[in-house]
Amino acid sequence: MKEDTHLNSMFAKFKILQRPYANGLQQVLGPYQMSEAQWGLIRYISEVGPATNSEIALYWSVEKPSVTALAQKLIDQHLIYVVYGTDKRKKVMHLTEEGIVKYQQLKKVVHAFQASLLVDITEEECEVVEKVLEKLQQNFRK
Repeated sequence: MKEDTHLNSMFAKFKILQRPYANGLQQVLGPYQMSEAQWGLIRYISEVGPATNSEIALYWSVEKPSVTALAQKLIDQHLIYVVYGTDKRKKVMHLTEEGIVKYQQLKKVVHAFQASLLVDITEEECEVVEKVLEKLQQNFRK
């Protein structure tokens, strides 16, 4: 175990990076009338597959009403649609054709933004950070 100062420094750096990353991402998404959260939902559905509000809420560690409000905005924009499961309370979100096109469009600009942040960072360094973050996620779920 590292000294307390190193641990505090690591978590402080995570916190300090969060806001500039979110602000930069919002600048990239803004011209497309898309918020960071909306992008996250579209990305999840595209990359993981159709999902319920409960599944997204659990994955993001947020309350279900937050996802419901977000989903409604995307429904209003014709980017997602909902199919009722066998239980009428279970609503599964899917991307519309327009949502798929929007995802493909935004994926390019988001990846370009992220690549600009990874200048001088090796693939190995990225893998180490991913492993640490995965372990932190697991520890939060315990």
